[in-house]
Amino acid sequence: MKRIVLVFVIILISIKIFSQDYDIYGTKIYDPVISNETNDLESVKNAKVITYYGLDFSLLKFIKLQNVMDDDKMRKYLGGWISYYHKYLPPYNYLFKKLKFDNYLMDYYSVQNNIDSVARNWIVASAKEVNINDISASIKKYDLEVSNGIGFVIHPVEFIESKGMTKCYFTFFEINTRKILWVSEIQGSGNGSGITQLYGRGMIVCTKNYIKNIYQKEIMK
Repeated sequence: MKRIVLVFVIILISIKIFSQDYDIYGTKIYDPVISNETNDLESVKNAKVITYYGLDFSLLKFIKLQNVMDDDKMRKYLGGWISYYHKYLPPYNYLFKKLKFDNYLMDYYSVQNNIDSVARNWIVASAKEVNINDISASIKKYDLEVSNGIGFVIHPVEFIESKGMTKCYFTFFEINTRKILWVSEIQGSGNGSGITQLYGRGMIVCTKNYIKNIYQKEIMK
């Protein structure tokens, strides 16, 4: 009888680990989806061309509770994070295949390469939560070469040292009006031997969480 009970308990634990968001040690994994707001999903679904603007670090906060590092020492990692992200998630070989639109344009110069847009006080001990209004205000400041169509941009907004956690917003917007059509906030944890790897992988995890847990579910409705 004891053996039967033991087997039953083991089965329950196995179901818990493998059928839900638990790791191999049985520890529950956080829900990666923080928020998801669809203002005009049909416009995104019907779009034939998407302009991809890459990573916008203008709202990023690096949250470091102790021994806050000098801005100049940390700012050098911004280019490294961009390179790392696109090395392991190349747009044409991953992102565009997952988004499945007919045609794509890429404009890294208007947004992603403007690293100077990162605030001088971006390394902090604590930070106010970024919200959709902040994302909207950021997009309205863009000086874009393309004048119409649908744009797609990724905002990494928090790198949290104490948790090894990364938070990102993924946003589709109407280029001519800057109106947000669909915006989602995702979190993910990376791992790595250094700052570049840790948060580069964190952004990659966020992107994969977004594709799996939001994009594919919403776009197939």
